[in-house]
Amino acid sequence: MSRRIIGLTGNIATGKSAVMRLAAERGALTIDADRVVHELLATDAAIQGEVVAAFGPGVRRADGGIDRTALGRIVFGDAARLGQLEAILHPAVRLEIARRVQASDAPVIVIEAIKLLEGPLAALCDQVWVTACARETQMARLRVCRGLAAADAAARIDAQGPQADKIARADVVIYTDGLLRETEEQFAAAWGV
Repeated sequence: MSRRIIGLTGNIATGKSAVMRLAAERGALTIDADRVVHELLATDAAIQGEVVAAFGPGVRRADGGIDRTALGRIVFGDAARLGQLEAILHPAVRLEIARRVQASDAPVIVIEAIKLLEGPLAALCDQVWVTACARETQMARLRVCRGLAAADAAARIDAQGPQADKIARADVVIYTDGLLRETEEQFAAAWGV
């Protein structure tokens, strides 16, 4: 059976979720690496232990899971601490994504990961799609949709690599500054329908 694996990336608040929704509506298996991270932080005792050992007991919730807000305050804006967290999480995330890909018989699989191109996950993919928009659009989305203060929104954007680097490595770029209808049109053209 032939199947296509699409790696979807783009910086924070550039419209990856909208593209994932469109893919799911067309029957694709969608795997969100960030959601896998959340699941691991909430349920995997070994990962939780490593995170607490690295970042202190203040990041553990009463139920044993990790307080992602507290953890975010430590790692966003500190590249070394973010790298430390990624070194704990990324190997486990890659294993879980590979397991889900192997277990699926979906004809199209879309793997969404902000750091798709920075690690070995891209090697699983037949194509790389990138969502992109202006920084002002990212800021507005983070402030309105996620309730972040301007300084926190800027810190999260600045913690990521340049958008232009991702665009340079893309097979498909979907620009999301405009109306949703325009994003849908770009998606349909790339999807091939």
